[in-house]
Order: sequence, then structure tokens, then C-alpha cells
Amino acid sequence: MTTQPQSHHGVLVSINSKGILITGKAGIGKSSLALELLYQGHQLIADDVVELHMLDQQIIGQCPPLLEGLLHTRELGLIDIATVFNRNAWHHSHAVDYVVHLQQANLDITLRPTPAIFTFAGISLPSVTLNPHNPASLSHRIHCWLAMQENAKNTADTFTLRHTELMTETL
Repeated sequence: MTTQPQSHHGVLVSINSKGILITGKAGIGKSSLALELLYQGHQLIADDVVELHMLDQQIIGQCPPLLEGLLHTRELGLIDIATVFNRNAWHHSHAVDYVVHLQQANLDITLRPTPAIFTFAGISLPSVTLNPHNPASLSHRIHCWLAMQENAKNTADTFTLRHTELMTETL
């Protein structure tokens, strides 16, 4: 079953065949991050407006016709993806697998952050909030988070177990 598309402010990219919806306030750096990811060989699906709809229990994001194949950055203006990169650097639509929210914030320091969820039409997706002003590269942090999502092992659980074992040995 297909639902009617709903427009959302954001950028949709494909990183290693995973659809990543990037959200955040205007001017936070969503399109600049997409440009960096394009230079790393990933694909742009939509910039500025992402139309989301359901298809066979999957969230699908697509680009509205007016913006097809275009990326807009504040410094460079409109970029024709096929001209600057190549035709394979842009796709019309893609399933959305994860959500990255960019936000200037002092995030709590924790070994076990509360898992964030993005919900659309009753489907929940893993989400993470990243501060674009952290000195570590946004793209590197996204790649790391995606690897963590793909790995079923919970590193915080491993650490807690080691800590408990160490404390038991010292008693």
C-alpha cells in the first residue's frame, strides 16, 4: 500500500545503500554535509525538501520534481549534481533507514545514550542527534554510528560487564 507523500524539511542521502534522512534547522549544515558525502562517493536523493511516503511497510523518500538533481549550499548556490559529480551521484528515491538530526546543543556525556527514534506513519527508525560544531567530522561520526547500528553487539554492555568483573576481582 502506498500513502500520499508528505513533505519534510531535510536532506536524504544514500550512504553504502542505506538511506539517511538528515534533519535540523535552516542553516545548520545539512546541505554542506551532503556535499561532503557526495565527495566521498555517496549519493544525493533530495535536498531541502524530502517527500516521504509509505510503500510496502517501508518509508520511501523522494525528491520533488523542481529540485531533482540539485543541491543548494549557502556559499556556492545551486549545484547540478550530474555536472559536478556524475549521473550516478543522484537518485530519484530511496528507502529511509536512519535519521540524523543536526542540532547545536550541549549533549549529555554518557556511556549509554537513550536511543532516539524517528516515527513516520507508524514506522520507527533509529535516530541520532549530532552537534555540527563538534570538532570531529560529521561524516566520520555518521559512518561510525551507522557501523554501530549494523553491529548487534552493545559496546556499553561489554564495558559494564568488564567493569563488574574487575570490581568483583578487587573485593
